[in-house]
Amino acid sequence: MITRSLDADHIRSIDLFKAVSDLHFHTLLRSASVRHVAARTLLFKEGSQANALYALIEGSVELFSERRDKRRTVAIIRSARPCLLASIWQGRNPLSARTLARSQLLLVPARLLRDLIATDIGFASAATAALAGEVREAVERLKNDSLRSAPERLAYWMLRFDADAGGAGQFIIPCDKRTLASYLDMAPEHLSRNLAALAPAGLVVRGRRVVLADRPALAARAGLSAVSGSG
Repeated sequence: MITRSLDADHIRSIDLFKAVSDLHFHTLLRSASVRHVAARTLLFKEGSQANALYALIEGSVELFSERRDKRRTVAIIRSARPCLLASIWQGRNPLSARTLARSQLLLVPARLLRDLIATDIGFASAATAALAGEVREAVERLKNDSLRSAPERLAYWMLRFDADAGGAGQFIIPCDKRTLASYLDMAPEHLSRNLAALAPAGLVVRGRRVVLADRPALAARAGLSAVSGSG
């Protein structure tokens, strides 16, 4: 990891810190640091002490868990946001984290964040919203894993990722296919078969490049009534 100088834009680019008062923001600037991290760098291990919050500025981060010979990708973070904000109050990291690409991360001491939530109403409001977002994502993930088949989960992920990427109908998968398979709770060989099974619905995949040629057909395979629908 290489630590670089910090400016206000690095912090204000993250929703969690946009409403922090000027007085507390200057303290944040003095205490935080920005690091440029190479791809596939382990940031922290599951069960380790959460002494600092890692917030992604650029790049991508995988959150995962390992038990014996099993490994599961729990989340892939691509936008400017904190990684596991809840861990700051729990005191330990419930998951491990590593970078998927060369990334830029903001590190803020956990002690400072606990002080901020007690003294800065802007930060407290933003932290509440961020924690609610983490819960919402966890619930959606549970629903997808429990109620959708493997092909449906894959089709749904393709549509959601395309929407998050701007809805152009083409994008680059942000990780290797083994990691994507782990995130979707399927074996790598099953991912390949499910990609092929979705080809008649207009899904075109060449390496990590994806083209969605027929969104309505893919939405139907995902169990959605429309591309904009929810399930």
